[in-house]
Amino acid sequence: MRTELIDKLKKLGFTENEAKVYVGLLSLNEATAREIHEFTHVPRPKIYSVLERMVKKGYVEVIEGTPAIFRSIDPEQLTEKLKNEFLLSLNETLKELNFTENRKKELNFHRKSEKGS
Repeated sequence: MRTELIDKLKKLGFTENEAKVYVGLLSLNEATAREIHEFTHVPRPKIYSVLERMVKKGYVEVIEGTPAIFRSIDPEQLTEKLKNEFLLSLNETLKELNFTENRKKELNFHRKSEKGS
């Protein structure tokens, strides 16, 4: 597997196994959990939980059946999804930081006005 690509995905928040599964599915196009395990060497006991987590995140699609077939979403869709998630998280963090800063200013103002009384 492409180690550099795995590392880049890890920097974007993927676990090692999630990165391996995503890259593996891109190579395989569609595959069963067993085929993904054989191709990526993600431990068999972990493959189902990794796939389930990735389906919930919207990075992998599942075609129900016996056995179920998995495929990764298009790389452009993935990067757009990651960008939107990052921007949302960044905006929420900024709001909380601003709230904390404003709260500090309010406390300092009240302390100064109490001392002046």
